[in-house]
Amino acid sequence: MRVCQVVASVNRNIGGPAVSVPRLASALASRGVATQLATLDYCEHGPQTPMAGVDLFSLPANSLTRALRGWSPAFRSRLHALARGGLDILHNHGLWMYPNLYARQAARAAGVPLVISPRGMVEQWSLGRSRWKKWLVWHAFEKANLARAAMFHATSHEEAASIRALGLRQPIAMIPNGIEIPEAGASGNRALLEQKFPELRGHRWLLFLSRLHPKKGVLELLRVWQRQHSQFPNWHLVLAGPDLDGYSATVLAAVNDLHLTRRVTITGMLSGELKDSVWAGAELFVLPTYSENFGISVAEALAHGCPALTTRGAPWRGLAEQRCGWWIEMAESELATALAAALQTPAEERRAMGARGRDWMRRDFSWPGIAQRMESAYAHLLGQGPRPDCWQ
Repeated sequence: MRVCQVVASVNRNIGGPAVSVPRLASALASRGVATQLATLDYCEHGPQTPMAGVDLFSLPANSLTRALRGWSPAFRSRLHALARGGLDILHNHGLWMYPNLYARQAARAAGVPLVISPRGMVEQWSLGRSRWKKWLVWHAFEKANLARAAMFHATSHEEAASIRALGLRQPIAMIPNGIEIPEAGASGNRALLEQKFPELRGHRWLLFLSRLHPKKGVLELLRVWQRQHSQFPNWHLVLAGPDLDGYSATVLAAVNDLHLTRRVTITGMLSGELKDSVWAGAELFVLPTYSENFGISVAEALAHGCPALTTRGAPWRGLAEQRCGWWIEMAESELATALAAALQTPAEERRAMGARGRDWMRRDFSWPGIAQRMESAYAHLLGQGPRPDCWQ
């Protein structure tokens, strides 16, 4: 089987699909699927995510490409050539960008089945952002892209429902993202982050790790923390993650206005040993998001044995079912109640919650199992295998 993954970017600091799609590609390659990945290189957003066993095609994003949502005639031509080179499936990730249009055009020209992973971009919150721009793109090419799909891939039941809400009736493969499970006993060194941010020494870490963006509920979290931090003097809020849109200035202004400069640390993007360090020190993870198709940082927290608190904007009802976290409505009052309960939970019980979460991730979310499910969905689409359990 030969499959080409298409995604607008795999530059590490962008996060989300820029990390999960290369991981999926590598996991498929390890199963013997001949895997290519076509993308654009936005080098200002960090190095591209490494991917073992994958034939990477990448073109640098020039100024016009950056200004025009991935517009690149050279990328379009190369993708057509890849599709004509004997592909069995072309799998496009994301919406609203020119590479997504190019994937549909290349698949149609070559007579190759097109699989689309919306990657959270059909959720109601996302559709409501930049509405007029998306209206233009919808009528220019996105409606036709979605209509051309032979199969959709959704990472949660909630995302599958959002696909159906658009009136799309093609098959859906419901397969979550995978997660790297750290080796048992392996842990980072929290002292590394303490050396860079000395104010973290001697405190317990409440960690937010995600892109700094309005939909992630950062300001709501800060307002709740401003009301509660005096009750929990041993805890320190760590805000970690990339800033792609200049939102960190708004977050920093809120920290100052709420007089939280001694109780909040904004680290920026963390990677490598520093990211290992923050997980080594984190005792509770919080993501008060308005909308996620999956929420990879929740899975990452659980894989590191850290209990998680997130909202129903993220599809993580299993936090309650697996007794490894809190799943609440997105409202400041709900966040305040749950956060207080989580911080008051004895450390021994939080560690037990984290252990249950890690076992859950290993059982249901490890990359080898995710790749097996995706390969079975591809095979069924091609008429080469039975209908898999993930098929809807």
